[in-house]
Amino acid sequence: MIKKRIRQAAETLTERTAAETYSAPPPPSKGKIVGLDCHPDTFTAAVFVGQTPHDARKIDTQNDLSFAGLLKWAAAELTPEDIILLEAGSNSFEVCKRLADLGLRTCVLESCHVGRHAKIYADNDKMAAARIALVYLAGNAPCVWVPDEKSRERRELLHCYRKSVRDHTAATNSLKSYLNGHGVRLGKRSLELESTARWIHQELQGSGLQTQLLNEHLANIVESKERRRRLYRLIATEMAADPIMMRCMKVLGVGIVSAFGLVAVIGEIWRFHSPEKLVAYIGLNPGQRQSGKGKNIQMGVGGRGRGDLRNLLIQGAQAVLRMGRHTVLGKWGWKLFARKGNRNVAVAAVARKLVVQVWHLLQGNPPLALESDKSFCLKLSKLASFLGSAVRREVGLAASLAESLKILLQRCNPCPDSIPQT
Repeated sequence: MIKKRIRQAAETLTERTAAETYSAPPPPSKGKIVGLDCHPDTFTAAVFVGQTPHDARKIDTQNDLSFAGLLKWAAAELTPEDIILLEAGSNSFEVCKRLADLGLRTCVLESCHVGRHAKIYADNDKMAAARIALVYLAGNAPCVWVPDEKSRERRELLHCYRKSVRDHTAATNSLKSYLNGHGVRLGKRSLELESTARWIHQELQGSGLQTQLLNEHLANIVESKERRRRLYRLIATEMAADPIMMRCMKVLGVGIVSAFGLVAVIGEIWRFHSPEKLVAYIGLNPGQRQSGKGKNIQMGVGGRGRGDLRNLLIQGAQAVLRMGRHTVLGKWGWKLFARKGNRNVAVAAVARKLVVQVWHLLQGNPPLALESDKSFCLKLSKLASFLGSAVRREVGLAASLAESLKILLQRCNPCPDSIPQT
């Protein structure tokens, strides 16, 4: 029974990750196979020769290598005919980059497939390195896409920005909780205004220690807001220099952060052969559990895929529905809401359609759910306005907003005849 459950879980996991994994390359006929177990401070390598797990023979083991020691050993002992195998982890992409700079071939294996074998028997670093190589030879572990340097930087920027948003929200909620404990309610007052801070001090009228605590709460909000603003400006700067990102804003419900996140996380669109693959990668496809005739459970979205992109697209879908019946997609969403009786189902369905539109746009196909020219120009105006005159000049725009908008429109539309009128 336990083995059956493990097998069913593995099959379900394979289906979920099929959109973001790929077949590993065949074993080299002449080169060596190196299983590399990576930790933040130590690395262990197991070197094999052979074509299958049955004829594989271990010829060397390197244990407790530092990062510099690993690179030195790889440069001296390995050749471009060899293949180095890593399990997907926090530093695997950086290790791949450093080894690729030495002219060596690497492959990152999906961690859920490799890690499943570790639970069968004892485990240590030497066993882990050998297991990576043997799982690869058995053909049981697909590999994952290694993002290029630009995509990695953009993903890290998106992660930092989302963390700053969470920190700012946490700081705001912390102050509200503190005030609630002292019987002070903000009501509709905005914490963005200095008058609100003065009103809070007047309402509390506490001791000197209480005043210092309140100042700490307010300073935390200001610091988190400024950090969020700085990271947002970095995103806007990347957007202004990338026509593909700006074109993504032509899709309904896709704003500055959403367009940046889509291009940063998707990377190479060729990874997804169909829109359904991209939808599954983000996790907007409904789950399902079916067995025999008596069990057929329909599950919703979430719990798998890229949660960062899914959250951004759900927000965009909410915006499309808030627009009401002004767009074809909005009308379709409200009809689905009326038929299903569940707003969340309609929002997820609209978000799924937005992903399909983005896939077609990145493939070079004309999408259907487009913003109006006026709305698209408003998005670009917001982008240029937030950059400020100094940053606009740095990215090749004009000092004035009107001229900057014209330049951005020209970057988005290679054909001058297709530039909308502002």
